[in-house]
Amino acid sequence: MIGIISTGIGNIRSVQCSLQRLGIACAVLSNPTQAAPCTGLILPGAGAAGAGMEVLQASGWDQLLQEWNRPLLGICLGMQLLFDTSEEADTACLGLIAGEVRKMPKVQIGWNQICETSNPKPQTSKNQSVYFINSYACFPSDASVITQTTTFASQQICAGVQSGNLWGVQWHPEKSGEFGNAYLLSFAQSCR
Repeated sequence: MIGIISTGIGNIRSVQCSLQRLGIACAVLSNPTQAAPCTGLILPGAGAAGAGMEVLQASGWDQLLQEWNRPLLGICLGMQLLFDTSEEADTACLGLIAGEVRKMPKVQIGWNQICETSNPKPQTSKNQSVYFINSYACFPSDASVITQTTTFASQQICAGVQSGNLWGVQWHPEKSGEFGNAYLLSFAQSCR
């Protein structure tokens, strides 16, 4: 079973509906004590990094995620929170992936193509259109963790990462049609 972390900062319901539609067993978790039976976790997110980290710290999710050794997928803000720091309100994040999150020149909203890099996970196809809504971008210290990139405002941006048990996408698989479904199924497969 995959646990969806409920922090009040994310698109929890749409992620849950997508997983259920795909036949992936899931549950929404309101506190870290419920995570023990889960084979993987999803950290969805929307909004500000500072508010997101406050919620994770107040609820104890930050400590559990720093000790978690099973698959963990961060979506949008959830991916950004996996990094060391965010320029958004000078926020110290979870520090699970070395690097920083920086403000983009303008807000990215809508469909854009991603291109897969040489990193073997996740198993996806090249040059797919996916749905973005973000104004900050991730800059990993180690470029080898980047699995997907996109070009926005004449800049190549990290759109996906994978490092050990950690997965992250800046785009929204639950809003990205068949390609998003394939990504979620690939993540679920890694949780078995």
